[in-house]
Amino acid sequence: MSWKDKHITFLTTKKFDVEKIVDILKDDYKKIEKSEDVKILDFILENFIKGDFSLLNTQELEYLEKSPIDNWTKYLIHRQKFNFCENSKIIPNFPIYLIIEPVSACNLRCPFCHQVDDDFTSNKQMMGQMEINLFKKIIDEAHSNGTNAITLTCRGEPTLHPQIGEMIEYCSGKFIELKMNTNATRLNEKLIHQILKSGMTDLVFSVDSHLKEEFESLRVGANFEKVLNNIKLFKEIKEKEYPNSSCITRISGVNVGKQDPIKFKEFWEKYVDYVVMVKMLDRWDVYNNPEGSGGKEACHYLGRSLSIYFDGSVIPCDIDYEGKLSVGSITNETIKDIWLGDKYTKMIFAHKNGKRDSYHPCDRCPIGT
Repeated sequence: MSWKDKHITFLTTKKFDVEKIVDILKDDYKKIEKSEDVKILDFILENFIKGDFSLLNTQELEYLEKSPIDNWTKYLIHRQKFNFCENSKIIPNFPIYLIIEPVSACNLRCPFCHQVDDDFTSNKQMMGQMEINLFKKIIDEAHSNGTNAITLTCRGEPTLHPQIGEMIEYCSGKFIELKMNTNATRLNEKLIHQILKSGMTDLVFSVDSHLKEEFESLRVGANFEKVLNNIKLFKEIKEKEYPNSSCITRISGVNVGKQDPIKFKEFWEKYVDYVVMVKMLDRWDVYNNPEGSGGKEACHYLGRSLSIYFDGSVIPCDIDYEGKLSVGSITNETIKDIWLGDKYTKMIFAHKNGKRDSYHPCDRCPIGT
């Protein structure tokens, strides 16, 4: 089956009317004022009218299935920009996507995570939580400049922040994609309601096994039964009290080579919308990887997103968990000034012109191999 046929089959299976999608995009065409967006919508329509839906990946199809029709055009334009910027040397005027760190600490010590690095966790300058006013400043600038995707994650566990519920609520209605990654150890009824009321579009549970002993050997410090019950509680509240919620839940596991991915999926798919298991990368201790062992292609994070740590420091990519490549701080600059500043733009063009090895730890990072 061709890629095109797979997409059409998926659309049909999910009861999408292909002609309806095209009609919605045509109706919204007249509402688009920015010339940049008109060109993008032209491109999307041209492909859809021809019956070519290869622009849509599984994540995008999931969004269309779950979200109100009124959001479709804006979402498809956003995703096309996001995907285009991965391979383009054209830098948009503002980040399309921001990864924001509420907390740098974590309550677990997973063996494949940088949290097991004592040099990191014992460094008081690297440990902390974002002040709520700083968070709101980030969100306000992002919203006013057209950022459409926010993820609350980075180096630590976001639910450790005592005001995480307020942070989530402050994002409500401001973005097309609002996502959070969590180990699910601290989910509770109040926070679940705050998440679902906010209109969060993606909630990712970081879980690596369906077996208690194996799970607790990988998510060190977590209790399997508690995590399972918290995820069950989220499903129960969502189905009972928020039946029209567009929040997509996922289990995302790291495959360290000993789990059974099939049984893992069979167990967890009863409780969430999607289950994935990704191959472990040699990334947490990236600074000690052999010199020159990194990817040769430009990092796909560059030119479309930024990570903002709890203290306001701005990092091109959170694999650099010590912040060696910081390009500025929003405590004394705007996100836009940092984004368009010499330090960041020079790094982007170095990556995209074969000079990635001039940056450490990019020279030994596996992303882009």
